[in-house]
Amino acid sequence: MQYERPYNDEISIGDLITKLGEYRRYLFRKWWVILIFAAIFGVGLRFYVKWKPEHYISHADFSLKGIEGSSTSSLSSLASSFGFGISTGAEFTNEYFLTIIQSRRMVKETLLQKREIKMGKNGTPREDYLANFYIEMYPKWAKKKKVKNFRIDHGNIDSLTIYEDSVLTVIYDEIVDKDLTLDYNDDKDINELDFSSTNRDFSVYFASYIGRAASDFYIESQVKNETETVELIASKVDSIRNVMNAKEDQLASVTDRSAFTIKATGLVTQGRLLREIEILSTEYAEAYAQLELARFDLRNKTPLISIIDSPRISTIKEKEQIMLFMIIGFILGAIITSIVLVVRKYTRDSLEEAQKKKLLMARESAENELIEQKD
Repeated sequence: MQYERPYNDEISIGDLITKLGEYRRYLFRKWWVILIFAAIFGVGLRFYVKWKPEHYISHADFSLKGIEGSSTSSLSSLASSFGFGISTGAEFTNEYFLTIIQSRRMVKETLLQKREIKMGKNGTPREDYLANFYIEMYPKWAKKKKVKNFRIDHGNIDSLTIYEDSVLTVIYDEIVDKDLTLDYNDDKDINELDFSSTNRDFSVYFASYIGRAASDFYIESQVKNETETVELIASKVDSIRNVMNAKEDQLASVTDRSAFTIKATGLVTQGRLLREIEILSTEYAEAYAQLELARFDLRNKTPLISIIDSPRISTIKEKEQIMLFMIIGFILGAIITSIVLVVRKYTRDSLEEAQKKKLLMARESAENELIEQKD
């Protein structure tokens, strides 16, 4: 014999709509709870913003010209004419320039610069390495990373101890992750650099130095092959000139010894020296012309990096608006409180429903036993 169950586990759309309406009415009844916690969140976020230290953001814009790639074909042919061979190098782009700025060596080199900075409102200006100032600016972070009592003693990157280099690596990771922001703006065709810290002078000095150092390294890297070619040709020109000068001195000496005397050997020697000097003069003139051409080509291929906005004139103080964050905190508090209340009601209702289901199942079981006994 089949009996209908007194409960159903399936939820229909009607039941769902009813439940949603029930939760909505429940939240309206708890408006005062939501309001209290929303106010607490808003006031808490207000004090957090007020106590949060101010940050100074140094901004710099770099415009790069002559970055299509290193075309060294003409210089390569010039070097080949003198018996030298060079590689053509790789292509240079805006992305490569930004990679140089955030490279490990460039950041470490910047941290090893000595500058005079005033730390704190009541502090006195002192000269020290930027790395030491960075640790002093963030004592909680330094304590967490176990570098609070660390100080740089060697200002040259090649003379660092293993421990100093390791600490600089820790600072480097923090700067690249949180303080240094780089981007290439396609619309304006410029490279943008932002550096943030709690000290204005530190932000200005750091952004200024790393921008200039990266620009110099970029230019040096792009024209390295061209510069080597010019140096090789210049060395060849100097060598020809030295040999020619020696031959001219020798000719003058032979001429002096044979003065007022006509000798066949003297005439032969003079003739040979004159021919050698003439050949050397022709070779020197050709080599010198090639050298001037190489120098002109080098000047044309040297990229131009212009600093549009200097960090010294575009550093701003960043401070969040207190009223805005109060409103954000109020809204977040209301949303979080509503979610907590809904979850609390859902959990409580689920427990009550499970208890009712358990009682119904027990009652159904008892009724089935009675029916079986009667049958």
